Amino acid sequence: GDSIVMIMMKLTGRPSSMNSKLACNARVPLCSVSSSYAHAHSPSVCGGGGVVWCGGGVPLRIRRRLQVHASEGSSSSSSSSIKVNDEDSWVSDESTIIQEVDVVQELESALLVACLHAGRGDDQSYRTNENVAAVNDAVEKLANVNTTNASKTGTWRLAYASTPLVFRATPFYWLVGEMATNIFNVDAEKDLFPLIGSLQEPLQANFGDIIQEVDGDLLRSRVQLSVLSGTLSTTLVTTARTVPLTTTTSQAQVVVESSRVTQTPLSPILDAVDVPVESIFDAIGAASGKGASALKPVMRTIYTGEQVRVEEVQGVTMVFERQ
Repeated sequence: GDSIVMIMMKLTGRPSSMNSKLACNARVPLCSVSSSYAHAHSPSVCGGGGVVWCGGGVPLRIRRRLQVHASEGSSSSSSSSIKVNDEDSWVSDESTIIQEVDVVQELESALLVACLHAGRGDDQSYRTNENVAAVNDAVEKLANVNTTNASKTGTWRLAYASTPLVFRATPFYWLVGEMATNIFNVDAEKDLFPLIGSLQEPLQANFGDIIQEVDGDLLRSRVQLSVLSGTLSTTLVTTARTVPLTTTTSQAQVVVESSRVTQTPLSPILDAVDVPVESIFDAIGAASGKGASALKPVMRTIYTGEQVRVEEVQGVTMVFERQ
């Protein structure tokens, strides 16, 4: 069975009458974080004895409801009374207690630390099997967290992509991938995208920040790009909208509306020129006989929280950090 951990949390940031400790015997696999992260970022994480202090000096901003279960095969038939805080009544059944546990922020922070060690993706010298596994493990833990009711609305910076071709974290190239696969029967993953990526070296191109701005169903991507070792710099701006495919909104079609190039030597003339991408690609889809729907990539939201957002498109996992 799952091991029992002791969650000890200081309810800081609350009125003094509520500054009590939450202690409960709980089978909470989501509370585990890597030992390296724990020792580096939470001085109250203790080794040995199965005792874990969640929270420590980290501001407590996130609350989620977590079912607390008694350990399977426990030799004790009695249950302890647990008082959550001064405003809660005493309860006695561990298997049905619903507690507010501050583990989500710890998990989000652990993911960001793992992404820092693994690198964004374009510099593969940071990548090892171990740090990629750490990212995947952190993503899996957050994927199992019930909704935090956090909004996607805001500004997000790409912190990690599961591919070295980080330009694939932009809606425009999602659309290009759909066109290559569904219209021209080209394997975008094996042929097209590596070909595009191979141009970086001769062009001495480097990608700066890759930003996504989300406002409801509006998704705007800003990609900073420099070529010829920084001699020329520009920002590629792509505007898209998302259309939920399911009632849970975990999957959505991405409709790329327009694209433009800004901050070039020809600014502000080019800044105001929007290429009508949606109209052009809809015409391509219609001419192919496969229709516009063949050119609508699907984005699957794995997790959205206060600090991080995890998306998957065309097999690429992307971790964004809220700015």
